[in-house]
Amino acid sequence: MTAVKTWSAVAFAVATAVTLHAQVMKVDLSKEVVGKPSTTFQAMVGSWIVAQDGPDKVIKIDGKAWKAAQTPATKMLIENARKLYGTNNEELMDNAKAFANFPVAVLNGVDNFSNGTISLKFKTQSGDSDRASGILFNVKPNGDWLSVRYNDTENNVALWEFHNGIRRNMKFNRDKKFMLDPDCKRPDFGACGAWHELKLTLNGADLKAWLDGEIAMEYTLGSDPVAAAGRPAPHEELFPKNNAVLRPPVMGRIGLWAKTDTTSLFKDFTYSPTK
Repeated sequence: MTAVKTWSAVAFAVATAVTLHAQVMKVDLSKEVVGKPSTTFQAMVGSWIVAQDGPDKVIKIDGKAWKAAQTPATKMLIENARKLYGTNNEELMDNAKAFANFPVAVLNGVDNFSNGTISLKFKTQSGDSDRASGILFNVKPNGDWLSVRYNDTENNVALWEFHNGIRRNMKFNRDKKFMLDPDCKRPDFGACGAWHELKLTLNGADLKAWLDGEIAMEYTLGSDPVAAAGRPAPHEELFPKNNAVLRPPVMGRIGLWAKTDTTSLFKDFTYSPTK
């Protein structure tokens, strides 16, 4: 009887492990066409194309397009937002101009990610104004979103929110600087940049972020901001009662995030939804 129980326990554990493994979804870029827009990620803002990096097909955000002109980026947002959310979302249309400063692309086929893990690998290549790469999540139909990003000009990880056309910081990791690729010459990394992993976990209100396997930040969604000594009171829209994107649980689209003239590569995007 004991042997039967033991075998049943082992079988249950194996079955559970297989189920958990099956929940890890890795985005496949193998059928993408190099030099063309991605069919896997829908670009809302910015010039997102498929590129080749060694043996891998990757997604590239090309910051040169942002530097050339922001007006086409605004037009692109409006056209693609209508494809995603329909023609009547005027709030998103009104936010289009401010939105153009932050290139974003959402993953097709995932309409409402909530709890779980999101990870990706990024390689910073260049950027005069910014060199920032991140995970986009909690994207709302009105264009609001959250992002966790690494900024190579500041060497830190941060959580940002975008609401009513304005981006505001929610938390920086202030305890440590992450000096990635210190031997690369700036402002253009070229082929010198290395691949790094950014990971985000969401469990209700609990948010954690890792950079190359090291915990970089923890935050509790729904928390009211606290005024720092000697600084102005937090903006009213940083209070969750006034801003739905800050209230748990996370419910929205996910994808890739960058800033202004950043040129970065992305690959190995995975997501693991949990209940």
